[in-house]
Amino acid sequence: WGDSLVVENNFGYENPTSLLLGRSVVGGVTRIDVRPDGSGCDTVWESAVRSPSTVPKLSTANGLLYFYEKEPDVLGVDAWYLTAVDFRTGERRWRKLTGTGPAYDNNWAPITIGPDGTAYVGVFNGIVAVRDTG
Repeated sequence: WGDSLVVENNFGYENPTSLLLGRSVVGGVTRIDVRPDGSGCDTVWESAVRSPSTVPKLSTANGLLYFYEKEPDVLGVDAWYLTAVDFRTGERRWRKLTGTGPAYDNNWAPITIGPDGTAYVGVFNGIVAVRDTG
């Protein structure tokens, strides 16, 4: 929060067909903080998370950044995950498979966090909802 920026590299996602057959984007996420005196910025952490087509969403209630992730797969499986990254450390806390195939591509739809903490993502197949049951 505060004076932090989270930047993701989704270069390579042009449309849903660009990720078929196990392909993904180069990926990478970086948290950058603006110095309190405004004299510049500092990189706080970098992550290899590959989030092709959504803007990350921060839950200030639990300090997690949510990404909709797709990694490359040599077997051609198009697996999509909701991934939670710790805002402070940049470490992946968990990820949940939401589905496989092009119907689970969110095609730039946002992640929405409900009042109960449920994460919603609109996909070609409808809406994915992931709840923390812990």
